[in-house]
Amino acid sequence: MGAAWERWEGFWVAGVHRGAVCRTFDGELLTTRVAFEDGAGTLFASESLLRLAPSGETWHAFRYRQEPGGLEGGARRDEAELDADTLPASGEYLLVSQLAASARDGAAYRRVEEAAPDGLPAPAEIRRHPAEPIDLPDGRCVDAERFEVTAGGQRVASYWTHGGAVVRSAWAGALCFAAGSAPDALVGTDERLGAFLAEGFRRA
Repeated sequence: MGAAWERWEGFWVAGVHRGAVCRTFDGELLTTRVAFEDGAGTLFASESLLRLAPSGETWHAFRYRQEPGGLEGGARRDEAELDADTLPASGEYLLVSQLAASARDGAAYRRVEEAAPDGLPAPAEIRRHPAEPIDLPDGRCVDAERFEVTAGGQRVASYWTHGGAVVRSAWAGALCFAAGSAPDALVGTDERLGAFLAEGFRRA
């Protein structure tokens, strides 16, 4: 199912670096953690744990938690009677990475909202668009292919890839940029964010 990796991204809102995203993958479990400060001193943190099926062709289960608010949930695909063509939202990063490394123009699936797992999966697709110039926080301008994600007829996310790797994404009103390391992703942000991004929510 692929080699293990860890990837960091800076999280920007309205041109201000407010937090970071940490994604790790061990070949079976994708962990996605997002943490940022909202500009008024409140810290936001979310964690998604998405386990793939042994075949790697679909998913097995996920767990999600978000604070503040105590939002928490999860599902096992078989028990929830969700078909193999569904995909929790955090898994789109893996799908975009696969598309970027291929010649495929896109993919169709049904999107599961991890923050609302009891809702019906929405018809969704990812479509590849020609490369376009994008500016990166380090001052570079690169040509990057754009992948648009729509669900229920609405655009919900965009990803840009350069050299087969995701270098920028846009979702939930934020822009995220690939960073070379945790310090690079966190520089200038609230120091309390780093511990959560490294360890996540501690469960008994």
